[in-house]
Amino acid sequence: MSMISKQLTKNDIEKSLLIPTDTFRFFPVQFEGGCFFNVAAVDGAGKAWDFPCFVQQSEGIVSVGWLQFLSGIDVRVGDTVFLHRKSMDGDDGDDSTKLKIEVKRKIRLMGEDIWAVVL
Repeated sequence: MSMISKQLTKNDIEKSLLIPTDTFRFFPVQFEGGCFFNVAAVDGAGKAWDFPCFVQQSEGIVSVGWLQFLSGIDVRVGDTVFLHRKSMDGDDGDDSTKLKIEVKRKIRLMGEDIWAVVL
């Protein structure tokens, strides 16, 4: 299973998600004229999200749809976003591999580190 993960910074939470460009080599993305592309993903609740993105040569990949995804959830600096391929059984008969997006927080419970799902 291919996966991208990134520990979130203050900039990621307040402005836009920045991801190094080389992390997307594992994912099929359709570039729409130059450096623009769209990433479609499904969250843990099954809601579909579209993340319009563009490549900034000096920064990496920037998602401009990210803040809408974060609205209404308690995301903190240090949480980790995961984007990975997952086989999905579609209600419409479309059984395909899609991207799943999750935000998790590492917490310590009884001396063990565990991941709690934020979204």
